[in-house]
Amino acid sequence: MRFLYARVSSNDGSQKIDRQVIEAGKYDEVFEDYASGGSTNRPKLQEMLKWIRKGDVVEVHSIDRLARNINDLLQIVKTITEERHAEIYFIKENLRFTDDTNNPFNKLTLQIIGSIAEFERNMIKMRQKEGIAIAKAKGVYSKERSKKLSLSQQKELKQDIENKVRVCVILKKYGITKPTYYRYKDSLYKKKAIV
Repeated sequence: MRFLYARVSSNDGSQKIDRQVIEAGKYDEVFEDYASGGSTNRPKLQEMLKWIRKGDVVEVHSIDRLARNINDLLQIVKTITEERHAEIYFIKENLRFTDDTNNPFNKLTLQIIGSIAEFERNMIKMRQKEGIAIAKAKGVYSKERSKKLSLSQQKELKQDIENKVRVCVILKKYGITKPTYYRYKDSLYKKKAIV
């Protein structure tokens, strides 16, 4: 049998699984996970691993769709090839792995590519952390969405600003962040309400 495994991190529409399942009709079964690749405890991955039998072929769009770290990647590939005696093919990388344990080149190739993918993800995370730290230092980063104040709250806020109410008191009173406070302050004195 021929299987396709596809994965995106969430089912909220921010990531699309479509590009991974373009030719879904040519497979006997398609397994789609909407979960982080940071764990192998994914329902459809586990279901697929139970289905695989000798001679089956598993196709995956790219290595990072199957696993996010080298240890998980090697373990999944080992389960498919050595334990189930099936084959796995990574479409994007054009790499095929079988239960041919006499081919050390296959294992080396998989380790190198998996390590590069893991390194790339770690670099992205590091750059994100650096960017967030810089934004926090400038006071422009907040995980919370900006709270919208009603027109009456905006008038009251303007009054509080004119009465020189401390910023920390205002933030607590309206449940807003510092960047949101300054955005409102700027807009109120430009006579332009935020709605």
